Amino acid sequence: MKKEVLKKFTLGGILWTLVIGTLSHFFYQWSGENFLIGLLSPVNETVWEHLKLLFFPTLLYMLAEKAWLEERYPGRFCENLRGLWAGLAVMPVLYYGYTLFTGRDYLWADIGIFVISVLTAFLVPYFYRNRPVGACSLRRNLLVLFVLLILFFLVSVAFMR
Repeated sequence: MKKEVLKKFTLGGILWTLVIGTLSHFFYQWSGENFLIGLLSPVNETVWEHLKLLFFPTLLYMLAEKAWLEERYPGRFCENLRGLWAGLAVMPVLYYGYTLFTGRDYLWADIGIFVISVLTAFLVPYFYRNRPVGACSLRRNLLVLFVLLILFFLVSVAFMR
């Protein structure tokens, strides 16, 4: 039963993030360049800003999952955060890796990288599900989360000027 519940939540998170992340690419423009929307969605075409396509939808889903499942699966949120960090690392590594060799970027490759990053963010914690709860430091992961939130907001504000 446990495996089925986590499988459903993992699949739901992947689908949620693919849809909301893709749509959020356009939120800032659709909102008439609203400042608050720009804090949560890309304001330009930099790789840093495109990390928001993964970061905010995934974080929102993982927080909802925490509210629903924390009692039954303690420690899951910490593992989810580690998956998010892995997904965030994959995106620039793959992007800069392929553009280094090709000398340019391709939309189809960028979309593929987004999909791979989403899969990484959700499949890493799914496959870590059998590790002991104590193996993940929630305090350290929350510190990373806080630092990333501050960086996303500061960089967004700089880009919106």
